[in-house]
Amino acid sequence: MNTSSVSPQLAHGHALQQQGRLVEAAETLRQLLLYEPRNGHALHLLGITLGQMGRPQEAIELILAAISVEPANPYMHANLGNALRELGRHAEALASYDRAVALQPDMAAAHRGRGVLLMRLGQTQQALASLTHALQLAPNDAGAHNDLGVALERLGRNQEALEQFARAAALAPQHAEAHHNHGIVQMSLGRHTEALASLERALSLQPRHAALLANRGRALQALGRDAEALSSYDAALAVAPADATLHHRRAALLLGLERYQEALASCDRALAIDANSAEVLNNRGVALGQLARPREALEAFDRAVACKPDSPEAYINRANMLKGTGRYRQALGDLDRALTIAPDHLSALWSKALLELSLGEYAQGWPLYEARLRLPELRGYQRTLALPRWHGSEPLEDKRILIYCEQGLGDALQFSRYLPLLESRARDVFFEVPATLGLLMRSLPMRGTLLVAGEPLPLVDYHCPLLSLPLAFGTEAQTIPGGVPYLKADAAAVAVWRERLRAQPGLKVGVNWQGHAGTEKQPWIRGRSFALSSLAPLAAVAGVSLVSLQKGAAAAERLAVEFSDALAPLTDPMDTGPEALMETAALMCALDLVITSDTSVAHLAGALGVPVWVVLQAIPDWRWLTERTDSPWYPTARLFRQREAGNWREVFGRVTQELAALASQR
Repeated sequence: MNTSSVSPQLAHGHALQQQGRLVEAAETLRQLLLYEPRNGHALHLLGITLGQMGRPQEAIELILAAISVEPANPYMHANLGNALRELGRHAEALASYDRAVALQPDMAAAHRGRGVLLMRLGQTQQALASLTHALQLAPNDAGAHNDLGVALERLGRNQEALEQFARAAALAPQHAEAHHNHGIVQMSLGRHTEALASLERALSLQPRHAALLANRGRALQALGRDAEALSSYDAALAVAPADATLHHRRAALLLGLERYQEALASCDRALAIDANSAEVLNNRGVALGQLARPREALEAFDRAVACKPDSPEAYINRANMLKGTGRYRQALGDLDRALTIAPDHLSALWSKALLELSLGEYAQGWPLYEARLRLPELRGYQRTLALPRWHGSEPLEDKRILIYCEQGLGDALQFSRYLPLLESRARDVFFEVPATLGLLMRSLPMRGTLLVAGEPLPLVDYHCPLLSLPLAFGTEAQTIPGGVPYLKADAAAVAVWRERLRAQPGLKVGVNWQGHAGTEKQPWIRGRSFALSSLAPLAAVAGVSLVSLQKGAAAAERLAVEFSDALAPLTDPMDTGPEALMETAALMCALDLVITSDTSVAHLAGALGVPVWVVLQAIPDWRWLTERTDSPWYPTARLFRQREAGNWREVFGRVTQELAALASQR
């Protein structure tokens, strides 16, 4: 506004408006209009001021009055468009912008306003043209660069969007929105460190901006800085306590931190604001499931399905909860519904694979089990090889093939039995194993080459991950490769251990209670281990000597139980190397019995042909099937299952009775 040709009172009102002193500016302009009610400039400026004060309807009335005085003023039409846009009167707003452009084709502000409106209408490509033209007319307009960046980001042109946001921030370092948008796009590109820096700059300008605080939380969470992320979400909620999305994000973070009670509370706060959010109901169900409240969890998943019946997540979560309560067929039905909605949904494929395998439906389960190769949480186990994959149908008579281990030690021990079978088809077989298994696997009856991970790989024709061999061979329950034992301990070492164990009276029983701590976090086997204190009844059985087979940090639990003197630690619990595993194998072969949780110890005992009792949670890992007390994989194994989820006392009561009966026969 050119104030050189207007009254001092109008110039004063304009100065106050420019300084952000909007109430004073409005009062000054009203005083002027008392004397000059047809002053178009005053009406226009007062309309703009009231619009800035969040009063768009009054702004529209005043600007229309100004236009009645100066109908050919393009700035008035452009600002009318801005006010109409804020009230959602989009068609009228677009007409106002078009009128402004018709009156003054080189008016950058009108082209920019038109572009912002077109974005709001979802016409992003047309918006891009208007915003680009606005910047051609006013190349140093930081706001227009920011708006153009938003349009480019919506079109998936993220790198160009970043350039526009950076240009906006360079032109106007105090432009918080440009820094914010720059951070959002950096996050979408996975550049979370850079995103955090941009968000922090924006927050230095707007420290109580809820969306900014929430996005900083997202960036911190992606960087693994969970405690700081939680603080950022809390700060955002202090500004916007009625934001259901914020409560949900906080709940999701708390779920990842295994703080299930707090996550449940955050879900409930989100649902108090939006009772029909399927996503929140899903997470509420997950939290309740982890808190061992399955009935309430199923109710939450039922509500999630009702709220969003075309979303696969609720069906998947409900299926996993149904499986957890032993309702396998109902669970399969939900997984089939999820896969009808999203046929390639990775979580649904994986959940169905584990369920089919648990039911012994191997023909259906093995193909689905290939989904593991795409699971993010198992991706670190996979190999990327520029070689053809062997699927079972390709001839191998004159071919060389590489088999490599994946996942845990138990998997390697269980499925290494396939190597001799594969050798009946192939010219040369190379078997790559973790260093820990290097010595033990040399006892495998194979004529091929055993490689320890890290050794140079040979030239081969095909490769295949170890756990895909059951699919390649079309394994059914009745065709599981036998030949147990297929692994052997060193005979001389076994003899040494038998001599050492003579000092232990009665039945000699090795015990193991805890699996690998990292593996225990996987949701499909969480809860498989028990506390050492659960073994107290066994220590009281007459005619039994207990020997610890536990390795790792959990071995220290022995010092905290009252029966520690009855549990002999005969090996170094912190030695988990290849020689230690061979020593454990020899010790097992010198024992009368092994009692263990579902860990690699169970698989080692089974592969060695050692009598082993595996104590299982109510719904165990798929390889132990359902209900059976024996295992088609390990003929020397006997299975003791929880009859009630989480009740180790009852199952160990049965184990104790059976152990006492066995000891009495000696």
